[in-house]
Amino acid sequence: MNRTVIFITLLSVSFFSAGPLRAQQQSDPGYNSITEAGLRSHIYFLASDYMNGRVSTTPEYAIAAQYVASQFAAAGLKPLVMKEGGKPGYMQGLPFARTLYNDQMFWTVTCKGLETKLVHNTEFKILTGNKFNYDHLPLVYVGYGIEEPAHDWNDLKDLDLTGKIAVCLTGAPVKDGKPLLPKAIHEKYSGKRGYFFKAFGGLSGKGAAAVIMVDPDGSSNLVFNDINSSFTAQKTNFVGSQRTNYMSAPRSSVFLAKPAFLDVIMPGMKNNPNGQADILKNYKPQMLEKTFLNSQLELLKEDTLYSNNVIGIVPGTDSLLRDEYIIVGGHLDHVSPQQGQPCNGADDNASGSAGVIEIARAVAMNPCKRTMVFVTWSAEEMGLLGSSYFLKSGLIPKEKIKFNINMDMIGRTGKENEATRAHYVVSNKKYVKELTAFINGLNNGVTDFPILFNDDEHSPGGSDHMSFIQAGIPAFFFFSGVHDDLHNPGDDPEKIDYPKAARICRLGYLIAEKLGNMEVVPTFE
Repeated sequence: MNRTVIFITLLSVSFFSAGPLRAQQQSDPGYNSITEAGLRSHIYFLASDYMNGRVSTTPEYAIAAQYVASQFAAAGLKPLVMKEGGKPGYMQGLPFARTLYNDQMFWTVTCKGLETKLVHNTEFKILTGNKFNYDHLPLVYVGYGIEEPAHDWNDLKDLDLTGKIAVCLTGAPVKDGKPLLPKAIHEKYSGKRGYFFKAFGGLSGKGAAAVIMVDPDGSSNLVFNDINSSFTAQKTNFVGSQRTNYMSAPRSSVFLAKPAFLDVIMPGMKNNPNGQADILKNYKPQMLEKTFLNSQLELLKEDTLYSNNVIGIVPGTDSLLRDEYIIVGGHLDHVSPQQGQPCNGADDNASGSAGVIEIARAVAMNPCKRTMVFVTWSAEEMGLLGSSYFLKSGLIPKEKIKFNINMDMIGRTGKENEATRAHYVVSNKKYVKELTAFINGLNNGVTDFPILFNDDEHSPGGSDHMSFIQAGIPAFFFFSGVHDDLHNPGDDPEKIDYPKAARICRLGYLIAEKLGNMEVVPTFE
């Protein structure tokens, strides 16, 4: 998953003294059942090359879902979903329209009356997205596409991007070989992942219908010939109830065009950066007059397939509280291969799915007063679709759900925290203060690394806890932080910090047990 987090407060838990809670932990069979070996077994299976990234609408994902269902059954979890004939099952199907396109794609660019035809994979490629048809949309040159007014840089000021295609340079501004923005800001927008922060952190938020990235000088290592287009002739689109927040809105497709594209749309213009030794000399983001792009793809065939959330429950033991629910979940899906290599998603999110399995097994050994629901979500990488569908399905009344614990990346450490192995708890800002105290009180020496409590409100990405927060249900997620292997082929099982993942799971178990047995679950506001 792609996301950034805003630092709010740091809570170091590595110096807490042992006490009665520690003794309780040591005697709790559920707590002690969570092991590195168990996590390793699950992760090595789910993140093997044979699973090819567990993309939600693939046969490999279906195998992963069956694996989770078998683990839930072995742990004694009860199925919740009623199937035809009245038999309960673990699978809740999300409907997808499967479409087969003509594999030929072209752009027609009109610039001041002159038409130029551009060919997919020759002049442009698709970095991400599934929206390819554009009807005479205006183009806007946004320069670097960076909006950092606090640092006296705002490329988007006075530009209306609504319904238009943004043409954006990769990287960040440099003068005489030196970055013009502070180091952290410069690095955020640089490199192969910099386009993500621009496209989804700013440009699409301003209403851009699509984003075309161009690397005019090769400084961002987005070498056109080294990048595989994400386009495939077969596409799947979710056809269930859509989300109502920004994660469900159609997200801008992002393309990579060769530098010569700038000559097509900015002929004879002084601020055309292609071939410029000093891009900043005549630098000027602007609307491109009488410049439009058309793109059409022919649809050949359409049918329907289903991708499953996997759901199991441990029924509550209290006659009154058993009708209230605590949800422990984590997404099972990941992303497509890159450059012919599978993106195995060991941290994102075989680790979290393994954590859900381990916590489920532990809770089944020590049932709570409330009913505990364990879910691995489908289609998180497509926009939190699985968790949103679950909430809108009415399978469990939303007003009866008291909390969601989301396990999304629990096995690595972000680059910024390598010295401490710190891990994140991320939630909406209205819950952060109370959650800090609550989790602090339970983390009595469970982790031997700091926990950082963060606000995700301004993140360009998200995770399934956001579906619950939107529904008014308090939630948080455990998160490793951003590392270089995120959504890349290098996210493999051998790189997982298994001792760390086990400690996160044990802490998650204690949180789940506490929430499951409290007389009243706090609102955390």
